[in-house]
Amino acid sequence: MMTLTQYLLGKLAEEGSEVAQIALKTQQFGLSEMCPGQPFDNAERSHQELDDVAAIVEMLNDQGFGYQPDRDRIETKKAEVAHYLRYSVDLGAVEPAALKECKPLPHTSVHE
Repeated sequence: MMTLTQYLLGKLAEEGSEVAQIALKTQQFGLSEMCPGQPFDNAERSHQELDDVAAIVEMLNDQGFGYQPDRDRIETKKAEVAHYLRYSVDLGAVEPAALKECKPLPHTSVHE
């Protein structure tokens, strides 16, 4: 039998997969597309799914999970994403304009 924390961790995984699903649909169809039968566009549906993740994290924290955003880890991840964005542009998989749109784009790269 599961504890509440174990149950909530399963819910976190479930919500994470729903974030992944709407992110992929939004990548394919765009932020403003509205799936037939849905009252919201993909941007709002993405926001809703992210709020669902936040709700589960808050519930986990109520159980002693202790999550607090770590600014250093966040900045490190952003630098890593920017590094691989550059690499994807170099490979021709992402349009070069994406480099100009990515703010702020660190000048130092990760894993070099």
